[in-house]
Amino acid sequence: MQYKRTPEDRFENLDGYPFSANYCLVPDSDGGELRMHYVDEGPRDGELILCLHGQPTWSYLYRKMIPLFVDRGYRVVAPDFIGFGKSDKPTERADYTYARHVAWLKALLTNLDLMNITMVCQDWGGLIGLRAAAELPDRFARIVAANTGLPDAKGIEGEQVEKISEAMRAHYESLPVHQNPAEMGAAMMADSTGMRFLHWVKYCAETTDLRVSEVVKFSGGGVLADAQATAYDAPFPDDSYMSGARQFPSLVPIMPDNAAIPDSAPMGSGLLRCCTVMR
Repeated sequence: MQYKRTPEDRFENLDGYPFSANYCLVPDSDGGELRMHYVDEGPRDGELILCLHGQPTWSYLYRKMIPLFVDRGYRVVAPDFIGFGKSDKPTERADYTYARHVAWLKALLTNLDLMNITMVCQDWGGLIGLRAAAELPDRFARIVAANTGLPDAKGIEGEQVEKISEAMRAHYESLPVHQNPAEMGAAMMADSTGMRFLHWVKYCAETTDLRVSEVVKFSGGGVLADAQATAYDAPFPDDSYMSGARQFPSLVPIMPDNAAIPDSAPMGSGLLRCCTVMR
């Protein structure tokens, strides 16, 4: 598997991110290895909090939360998913699959032997983290899920699977390629078909200029300081580093015939119940 590694000088003197870099080698599932970065702060014997970021961010997202947890005696581990942050970035979009992301996270957890985990997961951190928790339940004590879920196409069966999936693909092909988040967001909100998320998928996959800082700024209501924008863009010197960020939305198993759904469905409702009772 071919990959790129963001030069270290891109991460020098980032605003509010003084944490030391740690790395773990994980199998790339293609006969090689990838270097996965993680923040590891606080006492090693402290109760463990695992912070999982979403798309298109990285562990920088948790820069304000990490010191608060550490001050209260917790150990905090915040990895960068493969393709993001300081982790290696496979260059082909086809290199990124839902199953591989889950496997890469599981490899990190087992290699570091993390136990009694309180998982804080957001966006794609939830889609990956919830699957990892279901497959490694003995390692997890609590789950805090925010802005996330585990799509399982519940209630869609038989001929409806193919019919709805074909309709969603046709709608995707009919959409224009928006060139900035505001334009995409306006089109998404005006879409009355019930398939608004496909605007986001197409924007990330096909826009000619995907800038992470602009996405974060749009998601945060238009407010983002210049220093923070620099930090969010730091992992991606140019578009050749962005295959993971472009592919993430396309991997969300929202189409009923997605190959990831049969694996997610048996565990989905149980995991979401856990999110409400494990405190």
